Amino acid sequence: MKIALTYQHFGHNGVLINWPSKIDRRINDEVLQMDSLISGVFGDKIVELVPSYCSLAVYLKAGELVLEFIELLKDFAVSDTLTVKNTNFAITIPVCYEPQYALDLDVVARYNKLTATEVVRIHTNEAYNVFFLGFLPGFPYLGGLSESLHTPRKKTPRQTIEKGSVAIGGKQTGVYTMASPGGWNIIGKSPLDFFSFRDSFQCLLRPGDVVKFDAISGKEYEQIKAAVIKGTFKVGKEVYSG
Repeated sequence: MKIALTYQHFGHNGVLINWPSKIDRRINDEVLQMDSLISGVFGDKIVELVPSYCSLAVYLKAGELVLEFIELLKDFAVSDTLTVKNTNFAITIPVCYEPQYALDLDVVARYNKLTATEVVRIHTNEAYNVFFLGFLPGFPYLGGLSESLHTPRKKTPRQTIEKGSVAIGGKQTGVYTMASPGGWNIIGKSPLDFFSFRDSFQCLLRPGDVVKFDAISGKEYEQIKAAVIKGTFKVGKEVYSG
């Protein structure tokens, strides 16, 4: 059954397309498909497209009429074009969960009545969907965290969380792509670069990708970090067909 959409004037010259308000893989797939298709069909009218869990913001160029564009979108949405499939990737992210990088691993373990080893096993056993990027450039909001690891955000955020920190905040897990204040619980750290100012603002992850975390030792962390700095480390990435 087709999911009903709503449209509203958004900001100065934009449109917000809304799906039912919940975190759901099928809904997010439609958001990302619509993002790709609108970009391809109406790219000459658009400044930027910003997807989230269950909405898509479309920012129009000056001179475009919002109400007319909404009618175009409505006609577009009822067509069969949403059967188009995006090309996404399955990406393996190395993470060191040793104490020097896992400041809150014991906090997450105690809250969920688990051992630290069990937290790592559960966290690396799941496949996570990248629903959208936000908060920081390239910061992935990942769906699929096991309920057994859900942990509230900290009441008092840290002033600085290091780049590459892998964290849990409520029902989600994610990676801090640069040093930033934050209130998520830090359970590990990845040596990868998730966002680069040098390479035309390239993000390692994109909405629609699937992420698996791979536990590594502190020694492996340092080796991979050195290879990343040299530009010789190859991230595990395959076309995802799920």
